[in-house]
Amino acid sequence: MLTAVIRAPGHAQTLAATFAVLIPAVADGFLGHAVVVDTAGASDLERIADATGASYLRAGPTEGWQRGAAAARGDRLLLLDAGDVPQLHWVEAIERHLLAGPDVPALLPLHGFADSWRERAAIALGARELRPGLIAPRSAVLAGRLEAAPRRLPVARGKVKR
Repeated sequence: MLTAVIRAPGHAQTLAATFAVLIPAVADGFLGHAVVVDTAGASDLERIADATGASYLRAGPTEGWQRGAAAARGDRLLLLDAGDVPQLHWVEAIERHLLAGPDVPALLPLHGFADSWRERAAIALGARELRPGLIAPRSAVLAGRLEAAPRRLPVARGKVKR
């Protein structure tokens, strides 16, 4: 089962945009659970998490994904920041990846030329660090570091700005 762990810095609109894309995957049975990690202490985020059936917790930005992984129900995690919006066919791309190599981390790369290049540079400098867009085993997220560099998937994710 795949669990989405979403770091949210207090912007309800960006979290709602991310959930709008994730909810069909829940209905299809692909995404089993979501954890919202509030890094700013905003009450709106707790209401959105409750309305969608997601777990809610508060944590600092640096520890957010690890705390979210501890609360996750699934063995594989999709790490997102509020405002991340996977594009069409993201479920199929992740599904194929998990069938081919479930223990290999993968990345839904950012869409757009400038964002994509910034992300590529960040990966080159810190290939095994946790980052938005990763699909990784829960154990790796709990450890705070990947065992291998992520494989880029053919489907990107957009970013909704506040």
